[in-house]
Amino acid sequence: MSQEAVEQLLGRLVTDDRFRRRAMVAFEDLLEEDGFQLSKKEQQAIKLEDLIRLEMVAVRLDSSLKRFC
Repeated sequence: MSQEAVEQLLGRLVTDDRFRRRAMVAFEDLLEEDGFQLSKKEQQAIKLEDLIRLEMVAVRLDSSLKRFC
C-alpha cells in the first residue's frame, strides 16, 4: 500500500500546482492533512530538490492534464 501512496502522491505533485506549492512549504503537514500515509523513510526520500524538479516537469505538462493551472 505504501508504494501506491507514493505513486498517488507523485502524480498529484505533478498535476496539481496548488498542492505542489503547499508541499514545498510544509511537506509533512501536507501529507498528514491530505491523508497520505508514507513511512518516514519514504518522506525523507522526497526532498525539496525533488519537488523543484517536479515543478519543472509540471510547467511543461499540457494544461489539460493538470488540476490547477
